[in-house]
Amino acid sequence: MQIKNICRSEFERFLQFHAILETAIGKEVEWFSDAVENTIGTIALCHGDRGWNYAVLRRDWTGDFQVRDLGANLYSLEAARIDFRRAMATAENTEPSIFPGSSE
Repeated sequence: MQIKNICRSEFERFLQFHAILETAIGKEVEWFSDAVENTIGTIALCHGDRGWNYAVLRRDWTGDFQVRDLGANLYSLEAARIDFRRAMATAENTEPSIFPGSSE
């Protein structure tokens, strides 16, 4: 899987309610996408817990992004990057939900 760094504004164009995500995971510092922009993600620092967090999102059957994986309280940015890349690869290899709210 090819993961590319993207800028914050590019990431924000994918999500209608981006501010809610940042409120949940902390101050985002890095943003990513796969080559075809079906899977996106961000890594953030949560100042309250001083831990690194991430979110991986994948398009659903309607083309909207849904959270596929969350990582929390990782001890370093490097640890977050490693876990994040694994989560991106896993999300990439799953099919989108057929119906809203369905699980795989």
